[in-house]
Amino acid sequence: MAVKRALAGFFLGLAILAVAGPARASDDTLNQLVERFIVPHYQALALTADAQEKSWSEFCARPDEMGFKALQRAYLATADTWSQIEFLHYGPIGEEFRAERLSYWPERKNATAKGLAVLLEKDGVADLTPEMFVKNSVAAQGLPALERLLFDEKAEHEMLMGARRERRCAVGQAIAWNVVMIAHEVRLGWTSDIVEAIAKPDTAKEATSRIATDFLAFFAYMRDSKLRQPLGKDVASARPQLAESWRSKRSKRALQLNLEAAEDLSKIIMKGKEGDTPATIATAASLADGLPDEFGPAVSDAKQRQQFYLVLDALAAARDKARGEIPAILGITVGFNSSDGD
Repeated sequence: MAVKRALAGFFLGLAILAVAGPARASDDTLNQLVERFIVPHYQALALTADAQEKSWSEFCARPDEMGFKALQRAYLATADTWSQIEFLHYGPIGEEFRAERLSYWPERKNATAKGLAVLLEKDGVADLTPEMFVKNSVAAQGLPALERLLFDEKAEHEMLMGARRERRCAVGQAIAWNVVMIAHEVRLGWTSDIVEAIAKPDTAKEATSRIATDFLAFFAYMRDSKLRQPLGKDVASARPQLAESWRSKRSKRALQLNLEAAEDLSKIIMKGKEGDTPATIATAASLADGLPDEFGPAVSDAKQRQQFYLVLDALAAARDKARGEIPAILGITVGFNSSDGD
């Protein structure tokens, strides 16, 4: 029986969409995940990306210290909305290298710095049109590149008084516009194509399985990339500059938002069901709150490292609990995700 659902009143205003599907619990959960979590978060990402691009346009037209601070705030807001949905690889974000172009992290072989340097060395703006810009290295197309422009040492000086300030501003604008395009492509993909596709039982089952797979794999990603990578094996092998967003001092913030989103998602899946997944994620989030705001100095301090180990253990417990409960509740077999691990 077809059921019409309205996806209205979201951040950017959404047209009414019809969702039809079998009246099974897993299908209803999928609809709830899409309506209450996925679409709103992609709408939020598009909204903050729009605001960020506007900030760049205004700053480049009239650069000053207040405008530069506004750029930093706009970046932080956009990075926050990305952290709340970055676990998901299924759907439009996983096509055309959109995830990599939006946020190429963890960085490999200093690719962001190299790609950004190539862009900054050029003259004029002919190469920065949307059609031309996407031909550049994916590492220089998204949020990590913007973070370097805004939070690197002497970033404000270079943007306001540097010899290449006009080119830097033009590059920043091009990146911000690229983020806007990606955010809206993903938003539109979910609110049209995917919402229509998951009305079909076979597609709905695949979508549920893929979303669950991404969700379960994210615990290993948080442990391995966001914590173990900067921690190293011991104090001597700690690598502070491998922490996520260390330049903008939001390594802890990113992890907190990751866990907040994971808890919210698990509550939707577990609603009316018996299980402890949301509670175990909440425990991990509580321990993450105790981490220092800046991971850099902390991972090189033996005493402060202890809190990181507690979070690592809590993430492992949350992963194991979710693995034991989520697939059974959804009636699916989760697939393999290369981000998953022990």
